[in-house]
Amino acid sequence: MAVGPECARRVVTISVTVLGSSGMYATRDRACSGYLVEAGEARILMDCGSGTWRNLLQQMDHTSLSGVVMSHRHPDHVSDVFQLFHARRYGQTEPLPEIPLWAPPETLERVCGFAAELDQAFSLHPVSAADTIDLGGVRIAFFSMAHPPETVGVRIEDAEGVLAYSSDTGPGGDLEALARDADVFICEATLQDDDLEWEGHMTAGQAGSAAAGAGAKKLLLTHLPPERDAGLSLTQAHKTSGQAEVQLAADGLRLELP
Repeated sequence: MAVGPECARRVVTISVTVLGSSGMYATRDRACSGYLVEAGEARILMDCGSGTWRNLLQQMDHTSLSGVVMSHRHPDHVSDVFQLFHARRYGQTEPLPEIPLWAPPETLERVCGFAAELDQAFSLHPVSAADTIDLGGVRIAFFSMAHPPETVGVRIEDAEGVLAYSSDTGPGGDLEALARDADVFICEATLQDDDLEWEGHMTAGQAGSAAAGAGAKKLLLTHLPPERDAGLSLTQAHKTSGQAEVQLAADGLRLELP
């Protein structure tokens, strides 16, 4: 019997699982920023803030990771890289092979200053805006974000789907290019409309505007500070997001693209 288009199995080539979505520090319910991206055969840890390590272990065997991307040096985005380092270096009889770790030069300098042996578990690759990586048919591109330390937004795409991640940024980041036609745009929404301006961060309404301007299909609000009224952030993003569907990031949430 022929199977019509409505019954055909949807092809999923990229998925993202939220490992942490809290801004600044972890809470009982939410870890800091971190995401597991599965793209083709690759499994990429994208940022690894406090609490993300334990959440990663609930999703997969860490020995199967293909690489790590860190957007910038702030602790709420990098601190659990040392958990992964210890696990790969000392967690078994023999150290595991090095896997790539891509991050801005300043970020690599800071984390290696804390643990000089990091290059015994990772092959360290500095990246900046406009750099691209080809990882088994998956393209990873980096964009300049408006945040006080050097910060890169990350765009991961293949022939079927596009995932974009703003990391921390103010509205002056290169958001339109980063999230253009993205199936899922993970965007920081640290602030709300009545908050004082905070350099390097955006309101939920600004995140909605960025998604609408880029033509993103789904906006996932993240980096929400503890004790924030997340429902208010969701409402404010809805007002400016145009046709983009808006959702709150939550630890354990898995989205499939396209």
